[in-house]
Amino acid sequence: MIAYHEVNEYLDNVELPQSIEEIFTVEHELDGREKEFLEVAKRFLRENIDFESYRFKQVHCIGTCKINLTRTALYFLLDDEIISVHKSILKDFNEEADWTITQFRIDEIKNMDFDHDDSDSSRYEAGVLFLKILNERGAVRNRTLRNLNPNHFQCFRDFYTSMQQNRMV
Repeated sequence: MIAYHEVNEYLDNVELPQSIEEIFTVEHELDGREKEFLEVAKRFLRENIDFESYRFKQVHCIGTCKINLTRTALYFLLDDEIISVHKSILKDFNEEADWTITQFRIDEIKNMDFDHDDSDSSRYEAGVLFLKILNERGAVRNRTLRNLNPNHFQCFRDFYTSMQQNRMV
C-alpha cells in the first residue's frame, strides 16, 4: 500500500501541462514504495501503449487513486481521455503485480460527477469521480475513481465541459 496523501501532494507540485514524454523523464524525489510505484507504473504504461501516438499529448493532471477496494492507480488527464495504470494492492509493485491500463476516451464518457468528502482530514485523497462509460457493446457502465486529489476537480470540470461542447457541435 502506498501513502496516497504523500504521492498526491508530491504530484500536485508537478508543473503542468507537460507532454507524456516529459512526464516520463521526471526523476521523482520520493522514497520507498511511493517512488517504486510511480516508476513501475510509468514504465508499464510506456511499454503497453502506442507511445509514439501519445508522446506529445499534454497531461493536465496526474495523481493517484483507487479503482476499487483492491486496485491502486496512477491517473493522467489528457485533452481527450483519462488514462489510469493500476495494480492490485495485494501484490508487490514489480512487473508481475497484475498491472493494467484503463482508458476512458472522451467519446466513451457519457456523464461525469464529482464528490468531495469534507469530513476527511486529508485534502489530497478526499475526492471521488463518478463516470458513466459506454462499453464496447454499447452498454453504459459505472466506474468510480476514489481517493482523487480534489485539487484536480477543476481540470476534470474543464475536460467535461470540453466533452459536452464537442457533442453539441
